[in-house]
Amino acid sequence: MEQTDYFQIINKYIEPGSKTYSIYLPHVTLVTTKALKIAQKLNLSEKQLRFIEEAGMLHDIGIVRVKDEYFECAGKLPYICHLSEGAKILESEGLPKHARVAERHAGVGIFKWQIEQQKLLLPPKDYVPETIEEKIIGWSDIFFSKTPRNLFRERSQEEARTVIAKFGKENEKIFDEWQKEFE
Repeated sequence: MEQTDYFQIINKYIEPGSKTYSIYLPHVTLVTTKALKIAQKLNLSEKQLRFIEEAGMLHDIGIVRVKDEYFECAGKLPYICHLSEGAKILESEGLPKHARVAERHAGVGIFKWQIEQQKLLLPPKDYVPETIEEKIIGWSDIFFSKTPRNLFRERSQEEARTVIAKFGKENEKIFDEWQKEFE
């Protein structure tokens, strides 16, 4: 597997020194670090570890196309669209596996029925992690906020579960399964 220069991609879409960059980079670094620790504990291969590093560092790249006051992102789309927009960006960079992570990393996933029920502005389909790498990155992302005041603080298991429980019993059940697998 050819290595991906994720900093080149990050710097292409997010201006170094910008407020967006100052929030994006610590967040993805913390998520990636947690994901790599889990992957190492599970004895994943070097190829899998490298992919987790790359995809973890790129999983939120779609924020550049959304409107968000915390990041000072001037896009026109709502925040939830950073999933589908991140996938589009990474696909355009020739990274379809990385694009799947960007598209599916929200919590334990978003189901088509949730998109329809909540009228989320996403193409209606399941955005649910399937591979072990997708699940590990999604799991790790649950524990880190992108809000400036909580940027470096890792949520406890209980706090993370509370965040996921807001999205329903099905999501809560997946959280409990992943907790057994990853912690």
